Amino acid sequence: MNTSATHTVAPSPAYLAVLRSPIGLGLATSLLLGAVIVTDVLSLASGVHLYDLLRGAPDAQAVLWTVPGVEDRLRYYNLSGSLQSVFYLSTGIVYVCWLYRLRDNAEVFAPGTHRRGRGWTSWSWLIPVVNLWFPRRIHLDIWEASRSTGPHSPDWPGRGLINLWWGFWVAQGFVALAGGAVYDMAESVGPTNTGLGLLMLADVLDIVCAVLAIRLVRTLTHMQHIKARYGSTTAQEGEPRG
Repeated sequence: MNTSATHTVAPSPAYLAVLRSPIGLGLATSLLLGAVIVTDVLSLASGVHLYDLLRGAPDAQAVLWTVPGVEDRLRYYNLSGSLQSVFYLSTGIVYVCWLYRLRDNAEVFAPGTHRRGRGWTSWSWLIPVVNLWFPRRIHLDIWEASRSTGPHSPDWPGRGLINLWWGFWVAQGFVALAGGAVYDMAESVGPTNTGLGLLMLADVLDIVCAVLAIRLVRTLTHMQHIKARYGSTTAQEGEPRG
């Protein structure tokens, strides 16, 4: 009598990951990041225009609305800020879609090696405190899983690029929060200019962050393309990195 039994083992979540090309989403993300840079420049230019007007006001304690010509410049500045917010949100959504695609592919390349589950790819950006650390860790794990390790593999920038981008991202976030709080509460010329100065600094930091993010998107996208095409140890020497 055969006492052996056949058991069906449910596949782990790692096996549900499917390898798909990230190139299209990577291109869309890069283009939107470029649009973010344009809106940052517009916001910065309109901020400087408003800042110069307020700096010339004789009384820093004067009520903001008493400064001649301030209404038009405020209107332009707030309009550029609204445009900035629209592209920022749109880019964030597409960026997370691209990152989730990479996270799925990384699970195929290196199943069970990631420190955070795939659900954290999106949720980690929204939870306070967690969003200061988890997204960076997810990017690092994707990079580790996606890099080719053979003797002819490209020399990817790796952790340095991720850490630099993340540093600017966190710094920009804190400066923007502080500047926005001061600007929104200000009713006189002096505090308004203080808030404007912080918001313009945040724009500069965001431009640098977006440039680094474009480089990061192109690098990680190409890393996964190389690994999917050639495998972990057979990446062709001289293959362009994109």
